[in-house]
Amino acid sequence: MILDKTLDNGLRIIAEKLDNVRTVSVSFTVNAGTVDEQSDEAGISHYIEHMVFKGTKNRTAAEIAMDMDAVGASLNAGTSRENTRFYAKVLDKHLPTAIDVISDMLLNPKFDSKDMELEKGVVCDEILMSQDDPDDLVSQRIQELYYGDDPLSRSVLGSEETVRSFTEQNLRDYMERLYVPNNMVVTCAGNFDQQRLVDEISEIFISQNNRELKKREYGKPKCVRESAVIDRNDLEQTHIELAYPSFGLGDEKRYALMAINSLLGGGMSSRLFQNIREKRGLVYSVGSMPVAFVNSGYLALFASTAAKQAETVLNLMLEEMENLKKNGITKKELDFTREQLKGNFSIWNEGTSAHASMLAKYASAGLPIVTEEQMINNLDYLTLDDVMQIIPHVCDETKLCSVFAGRECGGLSELMKK
Repeated sequence: MILDKTLDNGLRIIAEKLDNVRTVSVSFTVNAGTVDEQSDEAGISHYIEHMVFKGTKNRTAAEIAMDMDAVGASLNAGTSRENTRFYAKVLDKHLPTAIDVISDMLLNPKFDSKDMELEKGVVCDEILMSQDDPDDLVSQRIQELYYGDDPLSRSVLGSEETVRSFTEQNLRDYMERLYVPNNMVVTCAGNFDQQRLVDEISEIFISQNNRELKKREYGKPKCVRESAVIDRNDLEQTHIELAYPSFGLGDEKRYALMAINSLLGGGMSSRLFQNIREKRGLVYSVGSMPVAFVNSGYLALFASTAAKQAETVLNLMLEEMENLKKNGITKKELDFTREQLKGNFSIWNEGTSAHASMLAKYASAGLPIVTEEQMINNLDYLTLDDVMQIIPHVCDETKLCSVFAGRECGGLSELMKK
């Protein structure tokens, strides 16, 4: 049973009661991400995510940790291009503690000047770590190629320059603008009293006022074929990522895309894995993954291999997409991947954390909630024609973006320009 309640100040609370579990997962999601930042605010959403853990007017950083550890709870947060999420998992009887701690972090952050300087060092080190990671590099560059000047092309981490420049007032102004009830959603899943949850959150947030929000404008792909190279002589492998057009989180065609992704590169039985790794032994890592934002997305294909084999691997990846475009998939393959997807989703969704995360994903995007039953039904109703209809869109090589990182990758980029 799911309770969906919006308070007078716009704060939305979605509570799913799950019997036969001892835990509860709660998530506070704020629509404050990279797409909401001005150029001089690059990385501020992520930096705030760090800073609220450093202490509040009521708790030190150590007390935040102690209060959660004392009840055996886990507490974490994450920033994406579209939102920032703070979440915890606790035993059912300790849910009030988790709500109190996270609410305190969001409503009463201290932003001590000494802590701010220390955390700037931590975040800048995270930026350097990301720059050392070839997978992070190609993923960020593919976003830039695919989205061009769109806000979705920006890095979640920002730059060392912008992070070092942040002041307490910058953080408070940003939170005043976006950390407001009508820009937040609280999701909770597990064994708890739903009405009690609503009452507790209402009492905490009753004095918080909503405000008029600026309309978010983002999510328009550049829609041109482009290629880029990241020269890294320190890498032993060449890292490849391709981005093909796909669909947003709310598009019904995403279920057909799930089937294509699963068959193409979603597991050990997939075409890419079998053809490139198992049959030829050219890679350790190869696969595909749909990347979906609220109103747009892309299908990412990725592989890493020895430099001397990179062109062969790239051509094999392109051949798989060409084969998909020409021949599509069979009814037998669809039936296979349908059961695979249903099993994968049900296994992933077994815990309370997954339920709370799923609720948050759709609610924060302003989309209808998709339950496990609805997900399974949508996959059951998926037809071969549904899949075949989207293949020309997904396999449109005129909009294909590609990025290569490693030694002397220029030849690969030139190959993609032919």
